[in-house]
Amino acid sequence: MKKYQIVEYYGDLKHAGSKATNDVVKILDEHNFEKLNIFVNDKKNDLISKIKRQVTFFKNWKSIYNNIERNGILVIQHPFRKRQLGRLKYLTKLKSKKNVTIISLIHDVELIRNMFTGDFYQKEFEEMLTYADKFIVHNDSMKKWFIDKGINSNKIVTLNMFDYFNDKQVDESISFSNKVIIAGNLGKFKSPYVYKLHEIKNVDFELLGIGYDIPNGKYSNINYLGSFLPEEVPLKMNYGFGLVWDGDSLETCSGNTGNYLRYNNPHKLSLYISSGIPVIVWSESAVADFVLENKIGFVVDSLFDLNSMLSKISEEEYYKYVSNVKIIMKNLKTGYYTSQALKNATRI
Repeated sequence: MKKYQIVEYYGDLKHAGSKATNDVVKILDEHNFEKLNIFVNDKKNDLISKIKRQVTFFKNWKSIYNNIERNGILVIQHPFRKRQLGRLKYLTKLKSKKNVTIISLIHDVELIRNMFTGDFYQKEFEEMLTYADKFIVHNDSMKKWFIDKGINSNKIVTLNMFDYFNDKQVDESISFSNKVIIAGNLGKFKSPYVYKLHEIKNVDFELLGIGYDIPNGKYSNINYLGSFLPEEVPLKMNYGFGLVWDGDSLETCSGNTGNYLRYNNPHKLSLYISSGIPVIVWSESAVADFVLENKIGFVVDSLFDLNSMLSKISEEEYYKYVSNVKIIMKNLKTGYYTSQALKNATRI
C-alpha cells in the first residue's frame, strides 16, 4: 500500500502559512509519503495568466491521478486557498476508480474563523466532505464542531498539538522572568489588542513580529524587539511567558479571531513551547485544558489578571513550568503529535 501527500508549491513563497504546512510535509516525508506537487508559480491577475494557471492546475491534478496506485493513501493539507481546475474531479475519481483513502489534515476551518466574505471556503469545505475518508482536526472542541456538521466521529482523529521544528536545543537554558512575550503578526488588523497593552499596569511586554507601528519607548511597559526570520524567533525567547491571545479586547478574547480560539490550536502556542518557555492562554480557549493538564503555564480570563497571577509565581514554580515545557518541546521537535495522528488515521 503506497502513501502519498499533496504539496502545494508557490515558488519562493511556497505555501501561505508555510511554517506549519512545511513541517507537516517533512513529517510525512519521514513516514515515506511520496510528494506530489501542485505548482503555483505565476501570481499575475490578468486574464491570460489566470487561464494559464488553471490549465497548469488541471495538468498537475491529472498527473497526480495517473501517478497514484490503486488502494493507496493520500494526505491533503486543508484548506486550499485557491480555486484549482481538476482538483475535485480527480480527487473524487481517485476514490471511485482507484479506491484511494484520502485523509484531510486540517490547519484552519475558515467557516469557524469567519474572516472572509464570499462563498469560496464554504464550497471548499463542502467539497472536502465529499472525498475525505478521515479528518485530522486540532482538538476535541473542533472534533465536536465536525460532528455537529454531520461527520461520523469514527472518521475524526485529534492532533492535540501542532509539531514545530526549529534549531533550538532542548537543553538550552531558560531564565526566570515574569515578562510576557507576544510573537507573530502585530498589525492592527490581526492583533488589535496589542495596541491597548499600555493600559495594563505593572506588567512588562516584549513584542516580536511584523506590523507593529508604535515607536519604541512610547509606553514604558512595552518593548518592541523587532521582526525576525521564523528560524530566528525561538532563539530570541529565552525567558518569561509566551502569550496566546486574540481579538480587540484586553478583558476577553473577542470577535471572530477571539472566538476561533475556542476551537483551534494556535501555531503560536507550538512556537512558544518549542522555544522552551511557559505559556499563558485564555481560560475559554480550546488549548486551556492542555496547558493546565501538562502544567506548562497558566490561564487567565482577562489580561488585567496578569499582574496578580504573575506576582504569585516564584522562581521555583517557574522552573517547574519550564521542566514540563521541555517534555512537550521534545515531542514537537520530533513530529510526535502528527505521527500519532497519522497512525490513528491510517492504522499503520
